[in-house]
Amino acid sequence: MDHCFARIILDSIVGIDAPWMEKIKSPAYKNMSKDQLEDSIRLGQEILDGEADLVELDNKSLALRGKGEVASGKASGKVDRSSPGKRKRKTDEKGEISVDGAEKEVKKRKLQSAEESVHRPILDKGGKEDLTPWLKKIALSDKSSFQKKVLTALCQVPRGRYSTYAAISKHLSSSPRAVGNALRNNPFAPQVPCHRVLASGGGLGGFHGSWGRNGKEGLHDDKKRKLLREEGVKFDGRGRVIGSSWEEFC
Repeated sequence: MDHCFARIILDSIVGIDAPWMEKIKSPAYKNMSKDQLEDSIRLGQEILDGEADLVELDNKSLALRGKGEVASGKASGKVDRSSPGKRKRKTDEKGEISVDGAEKEVKKRKLQSAEESVHRPILDKGGKEDLTPWLKKIALSDKSSFQKKVLTALCQVPRGRYSTYAAISKHLSSSPRAVGNALRNNPFAPQVPCHRVLASGGGLGGFHGSWGRNGKEGLHDDKKRKLLREEGVKFDGRGRVIGSSWEEFC
């Protein structure tokens, strides 16, 4: 029931790209889905077991709320006069230090660095992406056998390339819709890269359970496109991916 511990977990599982309170009503345990509850418990256990980096998750949660390490300290409410040449720092009604100017820029850079570290791939000695640790997590997870097959196949898609729901469904003798549903609740994203799966024809498809409808983009399309661009995938002026899909599953 620790408030900050719950905040970190709920922002990671429920909020994803916004504070969790913007997605569901409080109390969370009464309004979250069964999958979200199970994923929250699983992440909590991973943190307790040392398998998830609590500091990185906390920084990511604070970034969603416009806060960071610089702004997290408590103050007495008095102005610091120890360095006359420095900008004075005020405190709000909660005693939190508010920052501006140069300090605000430092905070921004720290948050960007924390965010980048979360998405930074693990590389082997040859410089290739190593997803072996995540394959083990998938195998040991409580996901269904089909979900495990989809996530395992997904780990084959190389960084800088993309595949499609149709290609994965063909490989698994299933359907594109079933593959999409299996990826809807991927607890290992973005390391297990569901953002590398697109719709046939070069459209983005869904991401984090949101699909664009009637010509409109989904809620998380910008985030999916950003992840792909950072990996080297390019898009044309219409927002469709350039190049052929990767389908060399084995």
